[in-house]
Amino acid sequence: MTKRALEKILSLMPQALTGAEAEMERKLKAAFGNRDFSGEIGAEKRKNAFNWLALAALALCLALAALAEAGRSDRPLENLGRPEAARGAERVAARVRASYGDGEAVRDVDIYVRPMALAAEEKLRRMESAMERLPVMILGENESLDDVASDLRLLTRDSETGVDITWRSDRPEVLDEGGALNPVTAAAGGEVALEARLTLEDLTETVELTATLGAPSPEKGVERGLEKLLEGELRRVNESREGGELALPSADEYGVAYLWEESRKNYYPALLLALALLGAALHRGRYGGVERRIKKAREGMARDFPEFVNKLLILLNAGMVVSTAIGRIVDDYEAGGGRKRELYEELAAIRRRMGQTNASFAAELNAFAARSSVRELMRFAAIVSDNLDKGSSLAGKLKQEGDLVWAARRKKAEEAGRLAETKMVMPMALILLVLIMITVAPAAMSM
Repeated sequence: MTKRALEKILSLMPQALTGAEAEMERKLKAAFGNRDFSGEIGAEKRKNAFNWLALAALALCLALAALAEAGRSDRPLENLGRPEAARGAERVAARVRASYGDGEAVRDVDIYVRPMALAAEEKLRRMESAMERLPVMILGENESLDDVASDLRLLTRDSETGVDITWRSDRPEVLDEGGALNPVTAAAGGEVALEARLTLEDLTETVELTATLGAPSPEKGVERGLEKLLEGELRRVNESREGGELALPSADEYGVAYLWEESRKNYYPALLLALALLGAALHRGRYGGVERRIKKAREGMARDFPEFVNKLLILLNAGMVVSTAIGRIVDDYEAGGGRKRELYEELAAIRRRMGQTNASFAAELNAFAARSSVRELMRFAAIVSDNLDKGSSLAGKLKQEGDLVWAARRKKAEEAGRLAETKMVMPMALILLVLIMITVAPAAMSM
């Protein structure tokens, strides 16, 4: 994007987004005095405008992707190919919708497509295991078969063994073959004889059980029944190993219709929320560039001040007065043509204002020190003002100040070194972990 196009867009954007020029100018002048900051303010506003445009473009892309995703229908599932026996069961994420009249139950489920084939010894073992566990598997919410007060889980297939189970009840009006307990007909109590016919390929066994009725639970509605039927249907699907493909049922014997759909995660709301938070961060940081500019300038002044004091001491000991010595330092800086250093730029600006307005050197220096908020500069301005007003010895005081600032600089350098060592702990730990893995991996792979 060209600078002219960005300027055109910038003129159309509200200052609440890109930052008010008056506020930026106030902050900069409070820190650097009465200078022309139009160039810096324009660059900062263009950067803010570009950030907002990038955020808007990203939000538009996400919105279009979300609309496209919303317009897509889930791929229907009908038949799932079975895996090879050596690979074990395969998991397929799906969404199933069970409906009956006005009632509906929707769940995101995992379908496990199991392989085919069983050895004869394995079939015998599984049949014995299913027969042993059957009285416990069918309890549902009941404590035992001696006090049946709610529906039984009359499974049609054992998930662990793959045994198919067919149930028969001698009182289906009380407890039917699906395990549903009728609270009205069960109120009289009594017993219900259940016969379970267990089948595993060519093996068949019969188990007879007796359910003693207790005080029935109140009716919990169609939705609860749908959930229970859906659990049973999903269990049968997950445990099925028959046929070359896994056929997903569209209805069951109770008239419940099932609609199976591929399930997909939707991350767009979270991404849009992240964009909103990013927009709030951009709005809050619209003056961040100006504040970082001020902070960087103050840090540069504090960093250059010890060197400046040393130069000034040399010139004062050579017989120069303080204003002439500072002028010589500024001349050397401007003649050097190096990188821009804020401390010397401010001193050069003080000298220009003194020549243009005949301003007092002490007043200008005090004003600069107050704007900078650098403690060393404020102490330096106080020492110079004391020398000019009262004639006290400047060189001796500056020597003490120089010793203090150099000691403070060394202390900061030591603290920065210790902080760097602390920050290196985590990278070094990660490198050590990688080296251990590289060393141990060959031995582990050979075992």
